[in-house]
Amino acid sequence: MQNKFITINSALLFTIATLLQMTIHEGGHFITAILMQSKEIILYHNYVRNTPLSINREVVIASAGPLISLGIGMLFHLLCALQKKRNILFLFMLYMCSFGYICFFGYIMIAPFFVNGDTGYIFQQLSFPLWLTIIIAIIGVLIYIYVLKKISHFFIEMGTADIITDLSLRRPFANTLVKYPLYIGIVITTLLNLPITVFISLLYPLCSPLALLWLYGYLLEEKYSSENSNKEFEKLNKLQPILIVALVAIVIMNRLLVSGLHYN
Repeated sequence: MQNKFITINSALLFTIATLLQMTIHEGGHFITAILMQSKEIILYHNYVRNTPLSINREVVIASAGPLISLGIGMLFHLLCALQKKRNILFLFMLYMCSFGYICFFGYIMIAPFFVNGDTGYIFQQLSFPLWLTIIIAIIGVLIYIYVLKKISHFFIEMGTADIITDLSLRRPFANTLVKYPLYIGIVITTLLNLPITVFISLLYPLCSPLALLWLYGYLLEEKYSSENSNKEFEKLNKLQPILIVALVAIVIMNRLLVSGLHYN
């Protein structure tokens, strides 16, 4: 229990980053629908509704969300690479990076099974044969596993030099920083996705974060340099009031969007 506040802070950041990334993703659909001159556009907390347009314009609108999520992943990946301090802000950026990638590659991976998802809809409208969609999904899995391996050291670097170099300390740290917050965050974000308009809106918060567990083996076994260890580890293990304020703000925004933001 001595590291309980690491779990609490990480769970708070997990929830904040997930909801923020999801809102930006849907905002991408919303803004693109406006640019495509759609009418009666409604931005919900987990979905965008608009009057039907031509197939080409609908494909552009559907593409906007995943591409923005990919942009979020790449942008925050770059920021993490440039940031030298391993602190609360860094962990927030790392979660934004992770969930940006998860959203993009997650949609690629489920495209053969869910035509209601962004990429599934795009591939269907472009008349991609099933075999091609499956190949793209497999490529997405392979790229995502590679990306996870590339960012895994960032999570371990949230620990002290001793945690980074001593494998016996890795597992309890990985549990408190990643595994337990992941389970807590999934419960919170899934509840905050209610009510749902389409099933996939619930599938994303319920299942996609589990992809973070794919890097769990790297966290426990890979050899990492302790050069960029966390010099502010004590702060990570203290409750940060600013995270509670940020969570309240993002939850309020989420609940306000349940009734929808309308654009005519």
